[in-house]
Amino acid sequence: MPNPHPLPNLRPNSRSKKWAGPIAVTLLTLTFLGWDLPVELHFVDESAYLSQSYFADLWLTGRWNDSAWLTYAGYDLPPLPKYTIGIALRLGGYRRPGPSAMVAWYRDTSSRFVSDEVLVMARRPSVAFGTLGCLSIYAIGTMAVGRRVGLLSAYLLMLNPLYCLHARRAMSDVPAESLILANLAVGLWAWKRLLAHEGTLRPLLGLIFGSGILGGLATLSKLNGSLSGFVLVGWALLAIFLPGFRWRAKWSFLSATCLSGVVSFATFAALNPFLFAHPQGIIDSRLAPIASMGFLDRVKVVADHRVSVSNLAQSSFPADALSTPLEKLSTVLVQGFGRFGHFGTRGWTDSTIRFDWEQDRGALIWLPWVVTGFWFALARGRAQLLAGQPPTAWAVVVQAGISLVIVTAFIPLAWDRYFLSIQPSMALAGAIAVVLGFDRVRPWLGRRFATETPP
Repeated sequence: MPNPHPLPNLRPNSRSKKWAGPIAVTLLTLTFLGWDLPVELHFVDESAYLSQSYFADLWLTGRWNDSAWLTYAGYDLPPLPKYTIGIALRLGGYRRPGPSAMVAWYRDTSSRFVSDEVLVMARRPSVAFGTLGCLSIYAIGTMAVGRRVGLLSAYLLMLNPLYCLHARRAMSDVPAESLILANLAVGLWAWKRLLAHEGTLRPLLGLIFGSGILGGLATLSKLNGSLSGFVLVGWALLAIFLPGFRWRAKWSFLSATCLSGVVSFATFAALNPFLFAHPQGIIDSRLAPIASMGFLDRVKVVADHRVSVSNLAQSSFPADALSTPLEKLSTVLVQGFGRFGHFGTRGWTDSTIRFDWEQDRGALIWLPWVVTGFWFALARGRAQLLAGQPPTAWAVVVQAGISLVIVTAFIPLAWDRYFLSIQPSMALAGAIAVVLGFDRVRPWLGRRFATETPP
């Protein structure tokens, strides 16, 4: 007997459903992060990046051997944000501030060189990068547990007060963080497919070149972009210790991760003319020492400079300095989950107050919430492993653990930007706690409502 109520054929709509989540995340985050940008207060470092946006003109016009690359500005601030800000101003038809503005800013960091209208245009790349970060964490959450976790984690990251703040500033922090997440999204896709025997060539090429280029761009935005490489290595080690999966897939991922690091460094070097510029003719004598350096010596200059800047900041701002392991750990736990967590303060923070009830009380809710999410992630990863699937939920735990360890180990000051790299993993854990926690109680709720007698 034919079924009088046949189910509709849903297959033709499967592709549209697949893209519904990413489209929704993109539209929502672009609107939310980009809404009313002029009301965002100007931050001093935005003028620093704007004053050096002329480097975009040097790059786009092929002036890669210009002596400007060897100046202090050529290696003080990372180049990619200066490129994107300069490109945004070009597209908007605005003139870029020249080297004189850069010199003026270093003499007086309170200097401003553009109107509020131009500042808003300079902020638009950060909004786009912020959207990329939310889209990437949607992909990670979907691969780790499911689409509901992906959607909720993107939403939580978008609402995170620290992430939202920096996604509306013309600086380097959110561009770096979003590219880290994009790198990890590609890496987790390759990790999952290789272990599940769902192809070899495409995952390997994606990991080597996709993650490699994204990792290089992340480091070109800020040196902490190298964090993604550490997470990929952590995932490779996790794969090696997992039982029941082919050793060929495990070693393939590890080898491709190493090659990805080579591509990442090559990308970083190719797009940073400070490392290879050799101006012709007579140059300023003050630039001669750097002009005579080779490639590796200049790489060392960049690395040493970042360390020296952190050390100088610690001595210049002793109230914010974090010198001992205990200071770093306690500050990351209290501030990272308090004022910069999901229930943190919005629009203001006072870094000179190390622990403050008004700013950090949100940690009492957010920290247990996140810990619950990691507990659920461990349980889901075990269930995935027992089912013969790659335990992608464990990959999220590894990502969070590495981020926490590296941030805690290297954080020099209790400044908001240094806490940004732990927020995406916490958003993932928070989403997992909600979704899997609801799945745990849903059968009980169904039985309870089913037994209740209506009035």
